Amino acid sequence: MLSYFGLIAAASLLVTLEFVWAIQAATPSQELFSGCDSSSVAAVHSLVQGMEWLRSKALLMCAVQAVVTLIVLIMFMRRITGPLQQMVEGAAVISEGDLSRTINVRTRDEIGLLAETINGLTSNIQEIVAFGQSTESSLRASLDGLRQELDRDPRSSRDLDDMKATLDDFKDIIGGFKLFPAPPAADKTEGES
Repeated sequence: MLSYFGLIAAASLLVTLEFVWAIQAATPSQELFSGCDSSSVAAVHSLVQGMEWLRSKALLMCAVQAVVTLIVLIMFMRRITGPLQQMVEGAAVISEGDLSRTINVRTRDEIGLLAETINGLTSNIQEIVAFGQSTESSLRASLDGLRQELDRDPRSSRDLDDMKATLDDFKDIIGGFKLFPAPPAADKTEGES
């Protein structure tokens, strides 16, 4: 949309400049009529003054049009860059693991659609992390039950220790995410502490 506005503004300015140039080209030089009688010279002088007045008005119109175009362009850029900056800041926080963060952009254009898409992706990642946390919790409970049964077998006990270490690593990875709302498995572990 911004590029279309820029093209329309540029075309409009070019038309105005072409108009100024056409006036300049059509304005007769007073030197052409130096050999004419005084009434013709007065008419030509009046015509030249009218053309110069028209040219100055066209230049003024071109300047006003350029200023208005610049103001509207700045307004459009702020309208676009403000929400984009919010999205960049929000996405940076999300990429650091804070999945509780949402991006609030209240536009109904492509920028708003992009913000909704990022929020949807964040929600999907939250579900995956919550599933991982609940899976880790249930596997840990099963491993603790197996540990009690296999304490007599050293090899099985080592295998269980390896599995538990892998689960600890997995828990550390998914524990780095901040979810909103907190998943049910996290509520259980907080209640037990």
